[in-house]
Amino acid sequence: METVRERFTLTFGARCHKTAIREPPLETKAPPMSIAPEHPPASKAKPLAPGRPLEIEAASNVYLVHPAARALATYLSRTAVTPNQVSIASVFASGCAAASYVAAPWPWNAFAGLALQFVWHVLDGADGDLARRTGRASPRGELIDGVCDHVSQGLIYIAFAIMAQRTVGGWAWAVAFAAAGSHFVQANAYETGRKAYRRFVYGAPWMRQTGAGEGELGGLLAHFYLAVSVVLSPGEAEVESAFGQSVDGSERPAHLYRDAFAPIVKTSGILASNTRTLAAFIAVLVARPVWFFIFELTVLNAALFALAVWRARANGRFAARIESSL
Repeated sequence: METVRERFTLTFGARCHKTAIREPPLETKAPPMSIAPEHPPASKAKPLAPGRPLEIEAASNVYLVHPAARALATYLSRTAVTPNQVSIASVFASGCAAASYVAAPWPWNAFAGLALQFVWHVLDGADGDLARRTGRASPRGELIDGVCDHVSQGLIYIAFAIMAQRTVGGWAWAVAFAAAGSHFVQANAYETGRKAYRRFVYGAPWMRQTGAGEGELGGLLAHFYLAVSVVLSPGEAEVESAFGQSVDGSERPAHLYRDAFAPIVKTSGILASNTRTLAAFIAVLVARPVWFFIFELTVLNAALFALAVWRARANGRFAARIESSL
């Protein structure tokens, strides 16, 4: 009779990736819910973590971006292409989108840029899928993926600053710089919120548990990234502590966290790159590139503030609820 380990090994090769599908893919390890090493895992039978839980995914990802990324990762898993190479290719795709926005004639520049940004979205999803599928996921790869994402978006901001300068002059660069800074903070809030959700609901570690990069530069960037995430999610340390104290073999805290935070994480999708891609397309299509920056600085910053307040209150209520039940 084949063992559970043998069945898992046979299943792993065909299904292990991070896209959201009807039968979520699995990770190879489920760490303890607490960072503290003295605590054992909450349950040895705890379900392993799907890469992208369906309950927090946007429809555009579930039905469009993720299937394309999954198909690309399936093909690349049979080649010598590495996840880091896919991440670098995503930067090239974003650069092509930026060039199209600036150089192609209107209105075709809007459609060409949109198509190439879609390619970027697919590559951005495929690198992680490929890493998980081939067993090459690592803190260093996570950091490289994040850096490539921000470089890719930076190229788009440069392109829009060049276009906006034609109508508003040199002020376009100041506005672009402010919008890019806002983008970094917004993306940090979105990404770390999702990673915290996967940690507390499914036991999946991320940079905060697995390590903050390798080498002086990588470590510095990772520590800065994590420091920003702490500011944007006050009270998460108390949630971590509450989980650590509740390790008793019960999955109740994880279920309670899912009920409380799934709506927050899903709503935070407004801060995701999908929103900016659509905003960029519309701004170019109506020949008002500066509107892209204004949207970032007003609508998305307002959403960031509202989500940060919502999450802080939810963290406080959740920690208090778990601690009161101990």
